[in-house]
Amino acid sequence: MRNYPFEKNFPSISYIANNWPRTKNVLKKFILSNHKLPDLYNLCLNCLNDLNVHKIDQIKPVLKKLSILCSKNVTYNTYHDSHHFKSVIIIACLLAKLSNLKNNEDKLLVVIIALTHDLGHLGRRVQNKSFFQEEKSFSELSRILFKVKPNFNKNQRIKKIFRSTFFPIKPEKVDDHVEKIILDADILGSLMFGLNVGVEFAQRLKHELRFEGASKQLFSGFLKFLDNKSLYLDSSKKSC
Repeated sequence: MRNYPFEKNFPSISYIANNWPRTKNVLKKFILSNHKLPDLYNLCLNCLNDLNVHKIDQIKPVLKKLSILCSKNVTYNTYHDSHHFKSVIIIACLLAKLSNLKNNEDKLLVVIIALTHDLGHLGRRVQNKSFFQEEKSFSELSRILFKVKPNFNKNQRIKKIFRSTFFPIKPEKVDDHVEKIILDADILGSLMFGLNVGVEFAQRLKHELRFEGASKQLFSGFLKFLDNKSLYLDSSKKSC
């Protein structure tokens, strides 16, 4: 079986998944690294190859364009930036492996949505309106994706998943396997590696929001908000 390292000096997602949770520190090192901009396009391609999704020539130009857009940080976000996209992509693909996602079209959706779920995020400039950012990000994705693959049903499915990532309102019941993966992957980076990592991510978010309290206070508020909410996949719960 061919090996597809997701980045130089790191193993494949298959290796991470097959040796989970012993490989958690390897994943932690990748997710916390922010000394250079991630190559989102190659990360997506490597992840798709590792997920055994190979017939993607038609979608490669779309992934390239989306990756370039997601690498831009015109609002100087310190949390919702290419490192957050990198984290969600790799965790989503790990969850796809651990939860045994079968359908290749769904695997492709996991990678595309993980990459773009916060596309064009406005950071502290985001409007105080429910679902504003989620619908903005979906709109930017749809203008690019559905020129190549027009499909109304898929369009509506993706829009629903984007709206579900609006953090203050978490859906109580989710049946869509892809949606479960995305919702869990979006927050697992702050939960699965312990308190210190959670606080480090809260510090990045604090600067973006210009939150005046301590990072630990912001992270504590995040945990309290999650108290009566739940991760959706058993593999996500076991990872914390």
